[in-house]
Amino acid sequence: MAYCDADYAGDKLERKSTSGACQFLGEALVSLCCRKQNTIALSTTEAEYVSAANCCSQVIWIKNQLEDFSL
Repeated sequence: MAYCDADYAGDKLERKSTSGACQFLGEALVSLCCRKQNTIALSTTEAEYVSAANCCSQVIWIKNQLEDFSL
């Protein structure tokens, strides 16, 4: 299970959005990330899309790690 969110242009000086995401394995939190986005989003939808893409890449990385450990 994974959750993500973003604020649109939360950084008032640079106009950059902030992404946050957390990934769970069962009920255990296995990853948590919060960071400023690299690009300036032109809409709330774009900020959310960037956040979702980052979250998905983290989920794929976790999946690959679990496969490497045969879990």
